[in-house]
Amino acid sequence: MTPHPTDDLGLYALGLLDREEREAIERHLAECAVCQTELAAHRPTLAALAPEPAMPTAADLRRRIVARHERAWWRGLPALGYAASAVLAVALVVSFSAFLHERELRDDYARALSAVAAGARVVPLQPQADARLRGALVLPRDGVAYLVLELPPPPAGKAYEAWVIRGGVATAAGMAPVLTGVITMELHDQLRAGDATAITLEDAAGAQAPTSAPLLVGEV
Repeated sequence: MTPHPTDDLGLYALGLLDREEREAIERHLAECAVCQTELAAHRPTLAALAPEPAMPTAADLRRRIVARHERAWWRGLPALGYAASAVLAVALVVSFSAFLHERELRDDYARALSAVAAGARVVPLQPQADARLRGALVLPRDGVAYLVLELPPPPAGKAYEAWVIRGGVATAAGMAPVLTGVITMELHDQLRAGDATAITLEDAAGAQAPTSAPLLVGEV
């Protein structure tokens, strides 16, 4: 039997594999009870996150773009002239590059969540103003709770701070590292049932109490 594709099972459940990879996983699952069990363990965690519909692969998107513009744009090249055609081509490349960057961030976020140990509880954090922000609170069976966050880089002199809210009182629970893309951070406070977790933007040195509106909120 081929090696167990453990690292790809979470991505398969999220629909983030291309067709060839997906078909290879399905062939393996058809004859491997071990991977069937592991995939079943992933599903409750992934279902709780209600992921967005799977995005097209880069290869699929490239084919669609080329086909569309062969039908519409390239037929008009003589009338447009070479200069206008070059501008359109540059715009297409820029748009495609931006899409790939966004897709890479989404894939990184999905990979981080698919790596969550089986049995851990995952609580999605709800964006309060900007729907592009994403985060999840991970509560392992054993060990320290931590956050998986997809946030834009903070402004100069600022940083994201996590809070545990209990009985209406917010306690500082850690500063997020200043990194681009998907980040993880451990919480410095033990969570109890009924607690809430929030993310705010604060001065880089941190704050003793929130000074801005929460960006993401989740309740244990």
